[in-house]
This record gives sequence, C-alpha cells and structure tokens, in this order.
Amino acid sequence: MGKGKLCIDIGGTKIIFAVIDRPGHIIKSIKLSTPDSKESFLKLLKQNINNYLPLSNGIINVSIAGRVDSKGKVIFAPNLPIEGFNFIKFIEGFSKKVFVENDANCFGLQQLYQNGIKKYKSAFAVVWGTGVGSAILSSGKLYKGGGFATESGHIIYDYNSGRDIESEIGGKSIRSIYKMDGLELHKLAEKGDKKALLAFKQIGRKFGFYLSSMALVTDPEIILLGGSFANSWKFMEQEVYSILKTKCIRKNIKVRLCKGKFYVVRGCYFIDEHENTYNKL
Repeated sequence: MGKGKLCIDIGGTKIIFAVIDRPGHIIKSIKLSTPDSKESFLKLLKQNINNYLPLSNGIINVSIAGRVDSKGKVIFAPNLPIEGFNFIKFIEGFSKKVFVENDANCFGLQQLYQNGIKKYKSAFAVVWGTGVGSAILSSGKLYKGGGFATESGHIIYDYNSGRDIESEIGGKSIRSIYKMDGLELHKLAEKGDKKALLAFKQIGRKFGFYLSSMALVTDPEIILLGGSFANSWKFMEQEVYSILKTKCIRKNIKVRLCKGKFYVVRGCYFIDEHENTYNKL
C-alpha cells in the first residue's frame, strides 16, 4: 500500500485518475474520455480504481461534475450517464474511506490551499468548459448553503426562453450555436478570423453579465477563472471587464486566470481534510 490518496476527477468530457502523495505532487495519473453509457462508465471506473488503488493509502477522493445526496445517490449530473445511481455505494465497494465533492468546489479547494486565496475574505471561482461550474469561497472555506450551493451555471440567463447561462456559453452549447467547439474557435481567433473574434465578443458579453450578477450576490474581492475557456480569455477580457465595471458596485474586481493542468484533481487531494475540519463541505 502506498502513501498517496487516489484522486479521481470525473468531468463531462474526461476522467482523470491520479495518486497524489502530498499537495501538488502527482505520483501517477491517467486521463481518459468520459464514456457515454452507464455500463461503460462504471466499467472504466472499476478497471482504473483497481489499477490505482494499490498505489494509494486507501483514501479515495472524488470530484464529480454533479451532485450526490446524503444517501450517496447522484441527483444532478447533466453531462454524465449516472443520474439516479448510488455512486458512493459503488465506490465504497473498493474502499470505506471515500469522500465525494462537486468538481467546481474541488477547483475552489485547490485555490484555497495552493493559490493564496485564503487571504481574501471572499472569492468566486468558475470552471468553464463542457459546462459552467462555480464555487463560493468565504473566510477560508467553501460556502455550501444547505449542501448543494453553488450551481450558478444553471441560473436563468434568458427569462423569455428560460435558458440558463450554461445553455448559452457552455462547451456543448458553443458547438451547437457556432457549429464548432471552443478550441476550433480559439484557433481561428488566433489567426485573426473576424467571425471567430466576433463570436468571442458575444460570448464574453454573456459571460460578463453572468459574472456581474454573481458578483452582486456574493461580493467577491477576486474572481478565479479556470477551465478550457480560460485559454481564450484575451479574446473576451475587454468585453467582460466593461460589463463588470458598469454593473457591479465593487468596481475593482479582478479576474485571475488559473491556467495549467490537473487543478481540479489536485483539489481532490484536500476533500477529506477540508471535510474533517468543517464536518460538512
């Protein structure tokens, strides 16, 4: 048995398995595509947990793009094929030392413990990729509300249609609206393509209104942006800041980019420690 924790980041597009023996230090990892079917999804989990668990100390910390209730059942996972499934019971078949948290909250944990965010009284963290996930960081810990805050990606953006912000700017929606994914748009924008640059201006405007709404509610001293769309920030920055300055009471809010690899799975490392400290996340 090893000394590290088995940390699993389950996203709508990819799943990362990593054994981490101390904050930020990954011993071994693998990144795989997220299966579309429940059967293939569980098969992939079983195979890789069996491969990686012997390298760990038996603790399994899981980040999931969804929500799990107190009984272990997945009650919300719009981009995963396991809604209604008792996920924790399944994972406890491999180890009884299991801790599960929302993926955006794991991003928040990584920022709290590794990126100096504890010095701020308040911060708002957004992971923007396949979907739009977020976390509220307050006085050095996660704000959980009754247990399931903060699903801000599903706040209503268009009150006429009822569409939420994820339906407007989430990765899947970008592909549907612009007939190409975010990376393809990014590559065209890098070449100066006018249509791609206009698309990012439109996307940035929507993102700016979303951020300003959340800032008015949470009053963050800083906004943290991670996920694949953080790589395209330069094409949206001017539009976003323009709206933040116009709509927000706090006029000097800065958006800090959190680029790099594996920050969500690195945040998994802290799930059990944070939960043990604050009882419930």
